[in-house]
Amino acid sequence: MINMGLGVSIIVVALYTVTWHHQSYLLYKEAKKESKNSQKIMALHKQLLTEHSAQISGNKIKDKALNELQMKRPVRNDKQQPKKNEWEEIIL
Repeated sequence: MINMGLGVSIIVVALYTVTWHHQSYLLYKEAKKESKNSQKIMALHKQLLTEHSAQISGNKIKDKALNELQMKRPVRNDKQQPKKNEWEEIIL
């Protein structure tokens, strides 16, 4: 009788062990998937921060040039640029 009780308890413990290992494996797969997703999000976040930083940096330089140094915005004037034929004359 005791042997039968021990045998049944060993089988139950073995089934619980198999179930526990399977749940642990599923949890590992899910954690790995979430880790990859988190890494992608962090990479995109860093890229956006870099782009935003570069944009702010350019805006700060432009604002400083216009306000503190009192520089004017460049005006494109086609008359200042020599035409193609004039360049040939200058080179010759």
